[in-house]
Amino acid sequence: MKGFYWGSNGVRCGFCATVGHNVTTCSAVNHYARQALMNMESNPSYICSRKEHAAMMELKKREERKVKQRKPRQASKCSYCKSLSHKRPRCQDLKDFKKLVYAANKNWKRVFAERANEVGVGVGSLIQFDEKTVYNLDFNVDVHRIAMVTQYNLNNLNVFCALEGYSEYQSNSTVQVLSGDRADNISVKYFSALLGYDLLHQGWWYSHGTPKVLSPMPFQANKEWLDSEWDEVFNWFFKDINGHDLNNRGLITFIEKWANKV
Repeated sequence: MKGFYWGSNGVRCGFCATVGHNVTTCSAVNHYARQALMNMESNPSYICSRKEHAAMMELKKREERKVKQRKPRQASKCSYCKSLSHKRPRCQDLKDFKKLVYAANKNWKRVFAERANEVGVGVGSLIQFDEKTVYNLDFNVDVHRIAMVTQYNLNNLNVFCALEGYSEYQSNSTVQVLSGDRADNISVKYFSALLGYDLLHQGWWYSHGTPKVLSPMPFQANKEWLDSEWDEVFNWFFKDINGHDLNNRGLITFIEKWANKV
């Protein structure tokens, strides 16, 4: 999902430049501030370095925040459904929604495998890429634009590949291909016209061409991938969403459609 990968780099401290904390909790601030105070105590004419001065200013801000009058604490409530009777870990609405997502994901994988088998875009199949895609993506294929499918990236191949719009929850995955001695990767959404736009939301980036299957091969879905409910981005997704966002962004309708897919 876009949002998952956008937020994967973590916070960086503006004082010591270390990833994993910010300046308000940086231990280096205390070190430089103590050093400056000791130097000033032993030498009243001591002039602080820029780093020491920044540390002293940050300590001053910390003290000001401590004495600042705090607002009355509001009653805790569930961050998913906003109920005051429980918190997120005990939310039954969230648990029910998780079951829907798992069902939708398994159904989507089943349909993907069925259609990939029908079309023959499995590992070993020969694909001829259209001229515009090769040109616009600077794709690594020979003059005949023919390549062999060698691998699917199953880690990101999930129901959210079908999600429409510019949502941060939209997923994408890649297919590895080999042309002569040159390997490359292309979005699985390039196969939208072959497998169905309801299965893979194409978007404008692959709307200019359709590949041809010259030598079909069965998809032969990985059983562990096909049967698994969990996906690497699902934990992030369930922590990020709330019921209000789901309704506003049309995610409930999207998930229910795939969860009930026969």
